[in-house]
Amino acid sequence: MKNKPAAKNQKPSRPAHSTASVVKPGLLPVRNKLLTMRAEVMKAAERQEIAANSGTSVGDTVDEASMSIERELLFELSDSERSTLDQIEAALRKIDRGSYGICESCRKPIAKLRLKTLPFARYCIECQSGVEKMPESGADPLRDLQGGNELSPES
Repeated sequence: MKNKPAAKNQKPSRPAHSTASVVKPGLLPVRNKLLTMRAEVMKAAERQEIAANSGTSVGDTVDEASMSIERELLFELSDSERSTLDQIEAALRKIDRGSYGICESCRKPIAKLRLKTLPFARYCIECQSGVEKMPESGADPLRDLQGGNELSPES
């Protein structure tokens, strides 16, 4: 059997992980900023883990209490960093899917100044204010009311 030559009109295939075909050119700087932020959060978490593991010597009860408080603070910081990291990852997925910059609650565009200041913002100012006024229950009230999580490109 003879191999047929490739058709002249075929475009070379790109790897699936390439962002050039998915990300709008105007969002490439935002994506790069989010990637930098993600790297910084991960480095900070690693530094905190090293610091938490290095202070294992046991002293008197005052020293132990102090170390306990420091560990508790480190865990709280790591929860905050984990939350920030999750939000950054979600924003990166939205960029890749083409739904970046849309409020998860009202589905309206988020102000560019807000996105510039907080590139992983999930809500517009109005909806964010509503979220902050609701009592903390560990759940996301806007997401729960809508029965979904992130926006899909079809929304």
